[in-house]
Amino acid sequence: MIKDKIIEYRRHIHQNPEIGFNTKNTNNYVMNILKNLGYKVTPVLNGAGCIASLDLNKETTIGFRSDLDALPIKEQTNLPFKSENGNMHACGHDAHIAILLGAANLFILHKNELKYNIVLVFQPAEEGPLPGGAINIIKEYDLSNVKFFFAYHVTNKLFTGQIGIKAHEACAAPDLWELEIVGKGCHASTPHLGKNPIIPASIIVEKFQELHNKLKDNHIVISTTFIQSGVSMNIITDKCLLKGTARSFTKEQRDYLNSQMYQIIEETCKTYKVEFKFSFHYAYDPVYNDDIAISMVKKAAAKVLDSKDIISLEQPEMVGEDFSYYRKNSQICLTWLGVRAINEPFYDLHSANFLLDENALLNGSLILLNIALGN
Repeated sequence: MIKDKIIEYRRHIHQNPEIGFNTKNTNNYVMNILKNLGYKVTPVLNGAGCIASLDLNKETTIGFRSDLDALPIKEQTNLPFKSENGNMHACGHDAHIAILLGAANLFILHKNELKYNIVLVFQPAEEGPLPGGAINIIKEYDLSNVKFFFAYHVTNKLFTGQIGIKAHEACAAPDLWELEIVGKGCHASTPHLGKNPIIPASIIVEKFQELHNKLKDNHIVISTTFIQSGVSMNIITDKCLLKGTARSFTKEQRDYLNSQMYQIIEETCKTYKVEFKFSFHYAYDPVYNDDIAISMVKKAAAKVLDSKDIISLEQPEMVGEDFSYYRKNSQICLTWLGVRAINEPFYDLHSANFLLDENALLNGSLILLNIALGN
């Protein structure tokens, strides 16, 4: 049964997670399955990912993407197939891979009924490091003939049997920032003889939060996630390092955040007579779903799920996704697939306790099949 194969795929991948661009073993596993099914398979990015194609001499080609990489998180679940290597598929990419491999099986079984040529992209480094896997694949492999691209992201915010679709604004640009403040070290008993960088740092963090509160209704997030300074309780050190993320949906918003944060830092550091180095790293582009691709997903999902379980999600996600880069040549739709079993506790993505209901995976594959059938 296809369902059993999908679960088998998922458990093997879950037990053997790899991160970043170091996904060769995962990719080899995927390529062997695809080759045995009869796909033309091309390794990309030095074997960290692959492209599989099924050319049926159709007028239109559509594509499906799965990410391959896991996260450097030590798994805390009690699964019998849990990871033991210090990494974890805590973002559900193991499910994405298994769903797309399940769909690859179904495409072959229904080859004579498919409406489109098929391209399957198995991509490393969706979780980074920057600039990520998608933009590198697009540079290396010509995907300009793919008219529509589809991908999933699993979520425990929805239950098994549900999918969520966001119109237009789907995922934010997950830009990153770093700030180093350089003061003057001294003994903690004589702070007047030094310049404590922690004081302007704390004020900057508060002002960043005020800016976030001012802009959050525009779907903008500013978060400080890292502060490092000091070596002892009786030493005022000369440096303080801060890091975080600033997320938004347009180029204008991204540039505005960069300039506003710089202005806050400059004014505060001038007041406290300390030096600073600020870097704003433009990360993945925001994900915008396209209307025709959305309608193709909704139409296909209606063949698999109850209409009440095809949910229009009003608010965009502030997570980042480099699926955005496939929009360079194609119309795209990123769909949220519910994977939470009824009565299961909620664990969010990137949690060491993240669980998913394997019964949800077949639904994902069947929806992809129905997209390819033109249903």
